[in-house]
Amino acid sequence: MYKNRLYGVVIPTITPMHEDGTLDVQSLEKYTEFLIGTGINCLYPNGTNGESLMLTKEERETVAQTMSDVNAKRLPIFIQCGSMTTEETASHVKHAVKIGADGVGIMTPAFFTMDEEAMFEYYSDAIKDVPTDFPIYVYNIPGCTTNDVTPTLLGRLMNTFPNVVGIKYSCPNLMRIEDYLRCCERKPDILIGCDSLFLQCLITGGVGTVTGPGAVFYKRFNRVYRQYMAGDLKGAQETQNQIVKLDRQLAGIPGIPALKTMLKQRGIIESDTCRKPLRKLTQKECDTIARVIENYDKEEENIHE
Repeated sequence: MYKNRLYGVVIPTITPMHEDGTLDVQSLEKYTEFLIGTGINCLYPNGTNGESLMLTKEERETVAQTMSDVNAKRLPIFIQCGSMTTEETASHVKHAVKIGADGVGIMTPAFFTMDEEAMFEYYSDAIKDVPTDFPIYVYNIPGCTTNDVTPTLLGRLMNTFPNVVGIKYSCPNLMRIEDYLRCCERKPDILIGCDSLFLQCLITGGVGTVTGPGAVFYKRFNRVYRQYMAGDLKGAQETQNQIVKLDRQLAGIPGIPALKTMLKQRGIIESDTCRKPLRKLTQKECDTIARVIENYDKEEENIHE
């Protein structure tokens, strides 16, 4: 029914900025081209790592349009459209359809607590006018939004809208994944937003991960997915352990500034600037990241599949 869906290693892209905090479209174009060459499976602009809730509607549209144009249908691209209001969310969904995206993800609004009926209305209003063959993924990150998409709600959405096909779940709760898999007759596509549980999600029945660090450590994330799909569970477990080690080495360093610092150190973007109030990293944090990347490069040189 759908030409493309989210699967494997999905990169929630950062939004490059100039030192003055404005969008750096040239770096965004370079970054997009870089990602396409890494072997990852899908692109996911304007999510949490893209600082989307701190971007204007026009900036988000520029990011989506730029990445879609550079990508030119080479990889599946799904635009995260969730916003603080139903009106803006619906507008981003329509824009994603207009620019030829393969589908969208929709995060719940944040801060203001909503019950199940309010969230059902929010999703219904946001997607009711899109083509029925345009896939929609719910994005559940309750630790940031305070609003939790339960298995009951996901099942209700999937039973009502045939183009709601799955969920990105950013919590370390494998029991919830089991419950999502049983929420309705159609099996939802489940992607985990926790790097340390990529393999566990696949084994449980999920289809992939949405990983910010995968933009830098793509060899390792790609290898887990490749090994798992080939039936090499032992190899996948060894590679997953290496991902967990990376995760622990970077623990305590603010995530989005860390991603931008790593990409700047790699020469992929010009500046590590984030939209304030996010801060730049300290020199000590930058030095830690440089050591982690150096060790990663050395370890990958010795990998022979």
